[in-house]
Amino acid sequence: MREIKFRAWDDENKKMYSPEELEQENASDLEKTIYGYLSYGTVLIYDFKNPNDPIELVPLQSTGWFDNEQKEIFEGDVVESDNGLYQIMWSEEIAGFILLGNDGSVGMGGPYMSETFKLKGNIYQNPELLNFEVK
Repeated sequence: MREIKFRAWDDENKKMYSPEELEQENASDLEKTIYGYLSYGTVLIYDFKNPNDPIELVPLQSTGWFDNEQKEIFEGDVVESDNGLYQIMWSEEIAGFILLGNDGSVGMGGPYMSETFKLKGNIYQNPELLNFEVK
């Protein structure tokens, strides 16, 4: 069984929070501002730096996969292989992560990706990589 972890995108400030930043390990309970909630099966992450106007962050789950340089792959990442570029997405239909190619192809990801795939970026910080809509 793999570890479940998230990173999060702050669309307002255009900042990606790593799993370590979300945990705020070095902050005391009074200094922590980022909190995650599970509500009706959906993960919600908020930054309460300004408690009167909290920022809702976009949670991005780790796939448990790694690229050929052992970089961890998260939902929303863009990876490259000899066959092209792929966006990592969650599929409700199969209850798992899939690869959506820039040519419209769909594939299954998995541990094999560490042999041939290279992490290129993500759809939030590098939208120019693919012509996918960010939802």
